[in-house]
Amino acid sequence: MDNSPESSAEEPMEDPAEEALPCLTHVYTLYIGNLNPKYSREVLCSMLKDILGTASLPLQRHDIEVVKKPRRAYALVQVATELSLENVLKQLQVASDMEQHLLRELVMRGKTLVVGEGRRASPSAKEEIVGQERLFYGAFMGSETRNVEFKRGGGEYLSVTLKHHVRKYVCAFLNSEGGSLFVGVEDSGFVHGVMCGHKEEDRIRLLIDSILKGFKPQVFPDAYTLTFIPVVKAEDTGIFLKVIRLSVHLPRQQGELLLYETDQGEVYLRRDGSIQGPLSGSAIQEWCRQKWTGEVRKLEERIESLMKEKESLQQQINQQRSPNPKSRFCTIL
Repeated sequence: MDNSPESSAEEPMEDPAEEALPCLTHVYTLYIGNLNPKYSREVLCSMLKDILGTASLPLQRHDIEVVKKPRRAYALVQVATELSLENVLKQLQVASDMEQHLLRELVMRGKTLVVGEGRRASPSAKEEIVGQERLFYGAFMGSETRNVEFKRGGGEYLSVTLKHHVRKYVCAFLNSEGGSLFVGVEDSGFVHGVMCGHKEEDRIRLLIDSILKGFKPQVFPDAYTLTFIPVVKAEDTGIFLKVIRLSVHLPRQQGELLLYETDQGEVYLRRDGSIQGPLSGSAIQEWCRQKWTGEVRKLEERIESLMKEKESLQQQINQQRSPNPKSRFCTIL
C-alpha cells in the first residue's frame, strides 16, 4: 500500500447541487430605431438578422418585427438568451464594429442607431414605444452635413470651448434650416464620447439656457433639444461616457424674416456644412436681400398657380352656363 501524501489525500467530494445548475434564460425585447426607411421591411429584417447573428444572437424572422413609415422605421426584436441585457448590448457593439458597411446601410443617413429595451405592443400602441437611446463606442454616424456638426470634445472642451460653439452653431442653424451639434463624435463620424456626470449635465443645461436667453430674438426652450446619450463600450471600464446632442429645430414660419444674433451681437450662417461669420454689415444686408428675393419668388409662384386655378374654374362655370345648342334650335322652331 502506498502511504504517500498524494495517495492518502482524499478526493474532493462533488457537490450534487453544483452538478447541473439550471441556466436562466432571459427574454428581452430590444427597440432598434433610426432604421433606413428607403428599404423594405424584408430587407431591414434581413440586415438586422445578419448583425444580430454576428453578435451570437441567432434569430428567426418571426422574432423581428419591423415597423416602417414613409420617413422613419424601427424594429422590435425578441431575444432569448442567458446573457444580461448589458452584455447583449456589448455584443451588439462588437458586431457593429465588425459589420460597419452593413451598419451604414441599415441606419438612416445623418442619424444614429438607437438601441434600448422596448416592449411588445398592440398596433394601436406602437407609436408609444420608446427605447432608452444608446450609442455604441466606435459606431459610425455618417458624415457631417449642412444640418449635422461633430465635435470630439476632448480636453477642456466642456469647460472652455463648448460655450463658444453653442453660440456659433445654434445661431447658424437658426439662420438656415436647423440642425444638430454632436459633442463626443470625431470629425470622421465615429462615436468616442465625453466624460460627463450628472453635475456636469446640470451645468451644461444652465449654461446653454443662459446663452440662448441672450439671443436676439430670444430663443425659447421649445426651439431646441438637449440630450445626453449614454455610450456603451464592449469592455466595462467603469467610466461613463456620453454624447451630447444639441438639436435646433427648424424655425417656425413667421410673418417676417428673422435674423438671429448671439448674446454677444454676432451673426452666423450655415452653408454647405461650414460656418460663415461673424458677418459684416454688408453681408447681413446681402442675406436679407436673398431671403426677401426668395420669399417674393415663392409668392409670385403661388399667385401664378392661383391664377391658373381661377382660369380653370372659370372655364368650368362657363361650360355649365352655356345652353345646349339642340335645345335652343327646338325652341326657335
